[in-house]
Amino acid sequence: MARTVAPPTVLVLLRHGDAGDALASPERDALRPLSAKGRKQSRRAGKALVHLGLVPRDVFTSRLARAVETADIASLAVGADVRRVPTAALAPDAAPERIVRALLDTPPPTAARREGHARPAGRRASRPGTPAAVVRWLVGHEPHLSRLLGFLTGTPAAAVELAKGGFAVVETDGRGPAEAAAKLRLLVEADALKALRH
Repeated sequence: MARTVAPPTVLVLLRHGDAGDALASPERDALRPLSAKGRKQSRRAGKALVHLGLVPRDVFTSRLARAVETADIASLAVGADVRRVPTAALAPDAAPERIVRALLDTPPPTAARREGHARPAGRRASRPGTPAAVVRWLVGHEPHLSRLLGFLTGTPAAAVELAKGGFAVVETDGRGPAEAAAKLRLLVEADALKALRH
């Protein structure tokens, strides 16, 4: 009897795009929208992720306006409606374990076609019979995303800081996200995406 192998999970940690000066109106921080630069960063990130084959099954996002807007704009590159899951587990001060629990408690939608599957960045095609990775995007803020990246990879949170509009790609095995169980596959700053033509 053949044993079923669960697919790996690829998590894209995408920091929201530029949203202007946080100190200009601190009492309205949760409502702060993206700037024109931030909208451009979000479009570029979405296009780059799709170009890399990292099409999401679902997109988890912080409830803050700039993260929701980043998720909406980046998701347009997918060309299909993608389930969005707003959650307080991606708030700037949230503990990394909260989003891990939310991911485990919310199975990804099944893929109707090849969408939402990917070959993990930096890996060759898998052997026949090996399931393709399930891709999930997490759109949030610093310092939370750096802490989450450190939690997932077992590295110090201070080792990596995601710039606005940048993203990290981590891969987990078939058990899903867990502490120190993921491998960093890619780290991209928003400025590097300017050179890409899609």
